[in-house]
Formats: sequence, structure tokens, C-alpha cells
Amino acid sequence: MIRSLSAIALAASLAVAPAFAASDDFQMEIDLNRTQLETVEGARAEYSRVRDEVHTRCVAEHEDFHFAKTYVVGQCERQTMKKIVAHVGDANFTEAHFTYS
Repeated sequence: MIRSLSAIALAASLAVAPAFAASDDFQMEIDLNRTQLETVEGARAEYSRVRDEVHTRCVAEHEDFHFAKTYVVGQCERQTMKKIVAHVGDANFTEAHFTYS
């Protein structure tokens, strides 16, 4: 049974300089399958899925950047995933984060 978090609304104020942020109010909603987090393999699969969503959103958020786009998107991904991991607070999900980081 999928239990999605009712709304992990992340106000991800990026660690990079404000000039790098495409918007001042970066928010992203993630649906997380909590039953997947019960096993290490499930948590890794869920982490990978969430990370792909974050990557897609960060690329879209910074599509107008021509200079240092790779750096800015990477910073966006790292900061957003760090906030998601902290918010989820699951040991298997956290382990997956440190495995892929």
C-alpha cells in the first residue's frame, strides 16, 4: 500500500549565491512510498526515483543558465536531496543517500 507523504513541500533555499537561484521560492512536492523504505533495496529504489525527479526539476528550474549550469544544477540537486533526506528521517533512505552521494 502506498502511503505518500501528504506534501513534502520543500522551501529549498539553495546554498549557492542568490544570483544562481532561478526563483526565490523553490518548492517541490514529492510522493514517497513509505513501504519501500522498509528494506534497503526498496529504499535505494525509492531514493533513485526521487533523485531523478529532483534532477529533472533542478534542470528545469535553471534552464536559462548558460554559464556554470552544470555547477548550479549540481548544487540544486545536492541541497534539495539533503533537505529531503532530513525531512524523511528514515535510516534506510539516509543510507541510500550516503551510498549514492
